[in-house]
Amino acid sequence: MLGASDRNFGCRIKDDLVYRGMRTIIIENEMLRVGILQDKGSDIFEFLYKPFDLDFIWLSPIGIKNPSKYILTKNQPGGRFMDFYEGGWQEIFPNGGGPSSYRGAEFGQHDEVSLLPWESEIIEDDPSRVVVSLSVDARLTPIRLEKNLKLEKGKSCLTISEKAINKSSVDIPVIWGHHLAYGEPFLEEGSRIGISAAKGTTYNIPDVMDENIGLNEEIMWPMLTTKEGDNIDLSIVPSINTRTSKFLYLSGLERGLYEIENSRKKAKIRVEWDLKVMPYVWFWQEFNKTESYPWYGMSRVIGLEPFSTDIAVLENTVKNNRQLLIGSNSYKEFQMKICVINI
Repeated sequence: MLGASDRNFGCRIKDDLVYRGMRTIIIENEMLRVGILQDKGSDIFEFLYKPFDLDFIWLSPIGIKNPSKYILTKNQPGGRFMDFYEGGWQEIFPNGGGPSSYRGAEFGQHDEVSLLPWESEIIEDDPSRVVVSLSVDARLTPIRLEKNLKLEKGKSCLTISEKAINKSSVDIPVIWGHHLAYGEPFLEEGSRIGISAAKGTTYNIPDVMDENIGLNEEIMWPMLTTKEGDNIDLSIVPSINTRTSKFLYLSGLERGLYEIENSRKKAKIRVEWDLKVMPYVWFWQEFNKTESYPWYGMSRVIGLEPFSTDIAVLENTVKNNRQLLIGSNSYKEFQMKICVINI
């Protein structure tokens, strides 16, 4: 196994770090520093653009907790995801959304690889390029996830290449997604979302929706009409005083690409991905609205998450024939690239 060098220039890796009691990996070049919680789902908890000292990731007020050491008096009925949700970016597999029961396995919200420890290996360690490999074997399904994270000299882009491997002789339906959340200091009033979605469908559960928004209603992106007849442009981040909670499934994308732009900070983030594997985007806002667990009115955050389906909960996805199927003794590949761009 290749060990990380002690180089302090160019592209580099630190792979023997411990943060909050968790194995942690840092990969960086002259443009980006990316922090990965290896012992918590391979979460990306830092995506820092060095020229502006600007991190694009939202971090929750509850902070970063180690699932193996943080004592809970009682798990939430929906599972442990929200108990340990620090913000950041998570890999979601094989269940997305609320709890699910399927083929004798009980899944919590966004279960299960987002809370498992992953293994790592350095694939390449050179001043011009670094590549680290992360892998995990799911415990409730016979699936192994493998992914390579790559940084190259002079480029403000993180490239992720993944493979979901079915080790069994049974076809396995899954939900697969990337739970990307954005907040301060990058996200501000007036920041704009650019995405080629044709339409959106509002969530069908009232707990995460403003009272004046219809449930399970189709809209033409980005305009949403309230019950009072007011029109809201969802592509523009509202004022700091706006209190709102929304969740929609975006569909009809022309490309697997979106951008979030902050013209005041002269920066935008661009996310590109394989639309064949993840043809939908889960879009949500929590702007100081929800006063119950886990938000308590303290969070100002949006999620823009590529997903394989537009129906939450694995068993519901299967019932509606919207699952991603990984064939017996086969695999699915997926590519994603996340870039910061000066404007």
